[in-house]
Amino acid sequence: MIDEFIEYLDAQVGRSLYVWGAQGQTEITEKWIRSRETSEANVQRVVAFWKELQAKGISPIAAYDCSGLIMHYLQDMTGFYKNDLSAAGLYRNCVPVRRSALEKGDLVFRDNGSKVHHVGVYLGDGTVIEAQGRDAGVTRRALNAGGKGYWNRYGRLPLPDAPPVEEPDVVGAYFATVGGGSVNVRNGRGTAHPVLGIAHAGERLLAMPAEAGWCEVAAALRGTLTKGYMAERYVRREG
Repeated sequence: MIDEFIEYLDAQVGRSLYVWGAQGQTEITEKWIRSRETSEANVQRVVAFWKELQAKGISPIAAYDCSGLIMHYLQDMTGFYKNDLSAAGLYRNCVPVRRSALEKGDLVFRDNGSKVHHVGVYLGDGTVIEAQGRDAGVTRRALNAGGKGYWNRYGRLPLPDAPPVEEPDVVGAYFATVGGGSVNVRNGRGTAHPVLGIAHAGERLLAMPAEAGWCEVAAALRGTLTKGYMAERYVRREG
């Protein structure tokens, strides 16, 4: 499945648009772009790049946003996922891996400290395919092209032929248990962020060192591995 996934992604490079919320649409008009985009400035950026592709004789032209590029294959084409996932949702479905342990088909993410907001796919040769933005569409470029800190989270989806991750492979990660009765797991650091689910006393976590009083954690919530944030005071390191 991973080889076919990469083949599909590679076919989009240099011939596809970035449009907010898009997931493989090919019936593209300026009216449709306007219905999707978040500002007039962004509409103009997309339209300008769209005209560039048309001038090169590229047809058909498809449109994606960053997660839509991935979900078009995993949801629409293969049915691997039944429901749509954002970049943050894809991150929650991954097993974390180190940057140095990336394999072909692994996902790379941008996390601004409050949420995961962008995603690409590592190709195994030091490059990443991503729906980069409105001025560039879908691109393939070096992992460090945006700077070493551009991608700062890494994960492996449970695809049928994905290499196993035997042990947590994240620098600084440790096993912990939930201290307290019922503790909220949120999608950002702070109580202003929405609750993803509730972890209960004694349940096991994989946690990262605290930042600003909050730990990034992976917990089994309602039978699903979920990544989010928990107040540091409730995270009890094992051992």
